[in-house]
Amino acid sequence: MATPPTRPPQADVVLAAVFLGLSLGQVVIAPLTTPALSVLIAVGSTVPLAWRRVYPVAAALVMTSVWLIPTTGFLFLGYVIAAVMFFSVGAYSRRTWVVVAASTVCATVGVVMTLLGPEPEPAAIGAALVVVGPVVAGRLVARQRRQTALLEELTGRLVQERATAERAAVAEERARIARELHDVIGHEVTVIALQADAAAAALAKAPERAAAPVAAIRRSATEALAEMRRVVGMLRAAEEDDLHPQPGLDDLADLVEQSRAAGAQVDLTLRPPVRATHASVELAAYRLVQEALTNARRHAPGAPVDVRVVGDEAAVVVEVVNPPAGAIPAPRAGGSGFGLVGMRERVRMLGGRLDAGPTARGGYALTARLPLDLPGAP
Repeated sequence: MATPPTRPPQADVVLAAVFLGLSLGQVVIAPLTTPALSVLIAVGSTVPLAWRRVYPVAAALVMTSVWLIPTTGFLFLGYVIAAVMFFSVGAYSRRTWVVVAASTVCATVGVVMTLLGPEPEPAAIGAALVVVGPVVAGRLVARQRRQTALLEELTGRLVQERATAERAAVAEERARIARELHDVIGHEVTVIALQADAAAAALAKAPERAAAPVAAIRRSATEALAEMRRVVGMLRAAEEDDLHPQPGLDDLADLVEQSRAAGAQVDLTLRPPVRATHASVELAAYRLVQEALTNARRHAPGAPVDVRVVGDEAAVVVEVVNPPAGAIPAPRAGGSGFGLVGMRERVRMLGGRLDAGPTARGGYALTARLPLDLPGAP
């Protein structure tokens, strides 16, 4: 807990000095009682304002004690000074019972001295209200201040929790990519081993036939090296996992059929690129479509979905769009799938770009561009 300040703020010191100068000017021109007591009244009524935020109750009691001096008049700024002081009692005092006790004492002194003074009896109501009214107002302000601080704290916690959830989603997706790329690299190494055996056999019998296996070895080694460069720094401890072929563009038709069998209305347009596509790109495209269809079934069951996977000379473009009639909410970071955060991380690792959000006509669209020339590849 922060230690409360013990020195009065400069602004309160200036405020007290201004009221002191004006009040001294009044009592010098028109004393309220003897000159010495008039100066004491001016000083005792204004100087405590400097401590109105540091020691509000004590300052209010000191100011109120000056009211016990009999006078033939009153300070012109007396009501303004009292309103500022008692507002501070309500706004800056922590204990409610202390505020109630101090307000009761000060209001009683004000009412009694008003009835004993030269002012008419109805003025006693004003003496009570100048204490109670500002105290209540200050208490309401203090309550609003506490609620605002609490909301700011909760907002900060939510921001931290969201950042933590996003980091967890990214870490989970990187681990998933690492496991999947393990299979891809394993395949390339297997090809290298088989081609090496073929090259060795060719060198023993027909050396001129060893060129093709050696070229295959070079190509497979280059692709495997590129894969390993992309996953350096994100591999974690090995986990047991059943090895299985990783899906690609050729498996998208089966994926769409599964969604249709589950009741989804899916229209698929598939045009693979002419040039060779890397296994990581095909796997990413498959996962993007899979996650989009999963979100469609979860958030808008039965809504029509248009899936387009089109390749050109430079990239594979994945588009999943639904019309306004069945708007699909944005994919979430949580849940069983890796969500929008994970999809962005997967695409980013491949050097691509992903955009997802509502369309101008009220539907929802997910678009990803996966380059065929992967970063880090020789």
